[in-house]
Amino acid sequence: IVIIKQDGAVVVHQPTMREPVNWQPSDTKTDFSVADKNFIVNTYHKHPNEKMKLTFRNMQMIITTSLKDNARIVVSGMETDIVEKIMETPNVIEEGLRITKREKQTKSGMIDLYGYDKKGVPVIIEVKRSLATIPAVHQLRMYVNDIKRKNREANVRGILCAPRIPKMVKHLLEDYGLEYKEFGWVKEIVDKRQRKLF
Repeated sequence: IVIIKQDGAVVVHQPTMREPVNWQPSDTKTDFSVADKNFIVNTYHKHPNEKMKLTFRNMQMIITTSLKDNARIVVSGMETDIVEKIMETPNVIEEGLRITKREKQTKSGMIDLYGYDKKGVPVIIEVKRSLATIPAVHQLRMYVNDIKRKNREANVRGILCAPRIPKMVKHLLEDYGLEYKEFGWVKEIVDKRQRKLF
């Protein structure tokens, strides 16, 4: 899929994955030609000086239109936004949770949120704004071990909070006696009337 935008930007996508495999920024110049029954797209950009050539041996569709979308999208859910939401409403993690400290320093780094559950058990919450990863599990485990350093028998809970947590990560958390909560961000279209492209 090749998208040539109104400002000159060119984006090339393959059938899978979110990120383009190639692209050119705004103010790119584009021309079209036919050679040996192939449709050729050449793009040129001066700063930086770059060229891109796309050769189409077969095309399923060509669409040309002027798109209109004036909506301002606010992405809420940076890591700090999620942390603040949990501080304001700890019940989004679990009933009876009390957050007592934000950014608690440990030997291994800074804990995002520290508090106590309804039974008075210390709770460490590590927040990630996107997909939870294996390194995040090890990070949380180190924080828990730091808090338990003075008393290895102490009961300390560790919760990894992220919008998406793969099964492999969930299994590792369970193996280490840690917990997880899927909770994250949303995209908000400020002007709800602007939901159509054209």
